[in-house]
Amino acid sequence: MRSHFDDELWGLAVHPTRSEIYTWGRDCMLGVWDVKQRKQIRYSKLESGGDALAFSPDASQLVLGFLNGSFLVLDSNLKVTVKRRDRPGKAIQVIKFSPDGAICA
Repeated sequence: MRSHFDDELWGLAVHPTRSEIYTWGRDCMLGVWDVKQRKQIRYSKLESGGDALAFSPDASQLVLGFLNGSFLVLDSNLKVTVKRRDRPGKAIQVIKFSPDGAICA
């Protein structure tokens, strides 16, 4: 069994087209869960933890907001970094895309 085990879990995003839930916690773990199978199907340990993550409406990108104010944009397969901004600051607590996916704030 694998799950979030340390610190708090705040990040939760539902994939727009697949029956998957993505979780991200302050333990630096990004997990992908299959809703139908009710189990974790992928996970990754990131360099820092965070509280916020969100999918673009077309599911082509996943953006993660870190506790140190940085953010990371990944492709839909979580393998390619589309954009990264390392700028120390306050924790990013909420991330949302506009309905057309043109703006992420």
